[in-house]
Amino acid sequence: MQERKLYGDARLIEQLLSNMQLMEEAAGGLAAVYKDAAGRFWMKCYTTAGEQRGGGYELLIRLPLPSTKELITVAVASPFEDEAVTAIMRLLEEEAVEQKDFRETLVQRLEGLSLGSISFEKKQRLRKTITLTSLADPMNRREVLGKTAEEVQADKAYFEAVSERARQVLRKL
Repeated sequence: MQERKLYGDARLIEQLLSNMQLMEEAAGGLAAVYKDAAGRFWMKCYTTAGEQRGGGYELLIRLPLPSTKELITVAVASPFEDEAVTAIMRLLEEEAVEQKDFRETLVQRLEGLSLGSISFEKKQRLRKTITLTSLADPMNRREVLGKTAEEVQADKAYFEAVSERARQVLRKL
């Protein structure tokens, strides 16, 4: 089993941080870099999902930050629910803040799975992944300001196509 790179369980994060050295803090404590006993660096941060309520989902991520492909692998394959949810939160955060697209890659990954041979629990995890990422929702999540009508239409068509493919995966699950 590959070492964990993501944590979303607040108690576990607190326990892990108690054995790490604070290296740098930013944004009034909303982001920090820690160093563990093995010399690895970790970033504690919060998603913007809960910003209006004074925080968000607390995350602990081993640096360097995982790539989109790595986050998708964790979301789909991790045996740890908090790690999978943390990967999903990062995917959504990167989409919203950095305009990083993950939807096509995620739906391709889901379509490539042998759904008939996986456990009920794994199928539940995949359903949850589709739900939490809103993969089956055809709403355009890209900025529309400053785009031509053709560009907006292309974005709309992209999200509709991905959502239809995600709904097909859900039907198979």
